[in-house]
Amino acid sequence: MSKPSARSVVPYLSNKMLACALVGGLMGQMVMGISAHHNGSIVGLTLALVFVLSGGASVALFLNHRHVERRPRTEPAPIQQWLLTLGAAMMVSIWYGRFL
Repeated sequence: MSKPSARSVVPYLSNKMLACALVGGLMGQMVMGISAHHNGSIVGLTLALVFVLSGGASVALFLNHRHVERRPRTEPAPIQQWLLTLGAAMMVSIWYGRFL
């Protein structure tokens, strides 16, 4: 009886996805810092929201620019996957940040 081959997660992760996860984790911790600095006020929430939107857009546009430079123009950039990874890493960072 042959053993089924184990599939690795590594081929599904690209350097850009890992960069999104890392940046998302850092942004999550910065959002928690903004919230702690402003004691959870509306001003802190507004600043954190602006930071998340502008930071996420900056990362997505930078990765899109690198994608266009290195790949054929006919190949679409997986921006939705990058933003999903960024947001998920940010939420996980905020959720587990209280344990750090």
